[in-house]
Amino acid sequence: MKSDPIANYSDLTAEGQLHVRHGDFRRAIDNFEQAVRLAHDLDDSALLVKALCNLSTARLAAGDIKDAEKGLREILMRTRDPQTIFVTSSNLASALRRQGRHDRALMYARRAMRACEGLDNPSWKATIHNLIANIYMNMSYLDDAVAEYRHALSISEKSGLGTEWPIDQIKENLGYCLLLKKRYRQGIAIILEALQIGLKNGSSRCVAECYQDLAFAYMQIKEYPQSIEHGEMALDVALKHDYKDIQKNCYYLLGETHLLMGEDDKSDKYFDRLQEWYPHLPVLKEFLRTFDVSNILNLKNPV
Repeated sequence: MKSDPIANYSDLTAEGQLHVRHGDFRRAIDNFEQAVRLAHDLDDSALLVKALCNLSTARLAAGDIKDAEKGLREILMRTRDPQTIFVTSSNLASALRRQGRHDRALMYARRAMRACEGLDNPSWKATIHNLIANIYMNMSYLDDAVAEYRHALSISEKSGLGTEWPIDQIKENLGYCLLLKKRYRQGIAIILEALQIGLKNGSSRCVAECYQDLAFAYMQIKEYPQSIEHGEMALDVALKHDYKDIQKNCYYLLGETHLLMGEDDKSDKYFDRLQEWYPHLPVLKEFLRTFDVSNILNLKNPV
């Protein structure tokens, strides 16, 4: 660690942001918590706000929704800085989306979009349209979601981002949205593009989501061996990086696919693992063995 606290702060921030993009959220949280402590020691309010916003972003990505929200509204009320308004508003929108509070999420997302208009940051502009699309998808406004995803891609392409972040995330989301519209082959093709970009960029979260999406898609078109293969790959990545939402989705997808293949013992293994997550729903396993919920399933909804 360097002796210069400002240099230490900058290094921690840069490393943390890289961890977020690579899907290593717990290491990112550790970096940003150290940055918060440094900012406190320096008694630098501007650095503290930046560190708290970064910490919020990492906690959101890790699924720590309530912790991610802490302090954001207070920061938002006190600031006039467009960058701070953008980050706090978009993080609040993302947190509210995951709690199913879609109207409030849209309100904050649109505030973030307004703050971003005067900033020369095409990545941020693309991500806010991606977030608005995610909210629309959770609300089942699939046509609106597709339009927003395509607009986000257009921003990225016009600004020359190439295959840099957040192209992989946007393509993955667009592909999955097309699966929900039952445009399976088109969705699969776009998700495979996202997968290649995610692998190239070392984005573990995107890779796990792509494998998960493909498992769902191949199950829907009755290509069960392909579904099993991709579901197992998604689960491996999710277990390695502690992506709990993807773990639960994969236990369902693998259990359902093995059930459809008539492999009851293998199906039970995965449904049993899923049941462990829901001790308050003791009949969940039997319900899933009796009713096929795959046609109403949305893997992007909070689990």
